[in-house]
Amino acid sequence: MAFEFAERGNVVNLAGNVPSSAAVLIEDVSKWFGNFQALHKVNLKVALGERLVICGPSGSGKSTLIRCVNQLEKHQEGRIVVNGTELRSGMKGLAEVRRDAGMVFQQFNLFPHLSVLENCTLALRRARQMPRDAAEQVAMQNLERVHIAEQAKKYPRQLSGGQQQRVAIARALCMKPKIMLFDEPTSALDPEMVKEVLDVMTNLANEGMTMICVTHEMGFAREVADRVVFMDKGSIIEQATPGKFFGDPHHDRLKQFLKQLLH
Repeated sequence: MAFEFAERGNVVNLAGNVPSSAAVLIEDVSKWFGNFQALHKVNLKVALGERLVICGPSGSGKSTLIRCVNQLEKHQEGRIVVNGTELRSGMKGLAEVRRDAGMVFQQFNLFPHLSVLENCTLALRRARQMPRDAAEQVAMQNLERVHIAEQAKKYPRQLSGGQQQRVAIARALCMKPKIMLFDEPTSALDPEMVKEVLDVMTNLANEGMTMICVTHEMGFAREVADRVVFMDKGSIIEQATPGKFFGDPHHDRLKQFLKQLLH
């Protein structure tokens, strides 16, 4: 049986052929770390322009899954297709695929010895061979996009955690990715800084950016996601639109997870 979710104009087929507008296709993907199997034959399709939230307990495989999407981790079985390109070990063009799938991590991973502006222009100048003036123009546009352009000349140590994470998002956006991957982007932040990062992510979603976000921020999932996926022990247990996911969960493990998280 084929299932479809249609919210905010997106239609996502959960069985059958991958839609022509699919941004990411994951088929029977398995991943091991030594003898430990982190992913068990995971299947997932993400439509172009879709906002997908992945949640689950610690160790469920959710971060491993999105790291496989831009090949920071190598999957051993199954196939992953990003924007029509299948990811394979030793493939040519992997750098282009990674540029198409911008990644924002739990930790900000900014270079401490570079200014905010320099952090954002580094990849443009080295990977794209862009002249300094042009790179700085692109960087400033994206710093303005995340509402932190006034901090361009400062260094990471001079910024709050929330500001550093917004710089990390701007840096990823500078490469003009087709997909944004977020790996628990607010987990390292103090509670009062979480909202400023989620507001930036919400703005990106409203612009139509394809997003896959691993997070425990269920308010963000309710407001922004087209679909919410629950993982446990390396498998996708349940997926649904936010209304069904939170209002009518089916699997007992999801019910237990939501009860602990929301109460």
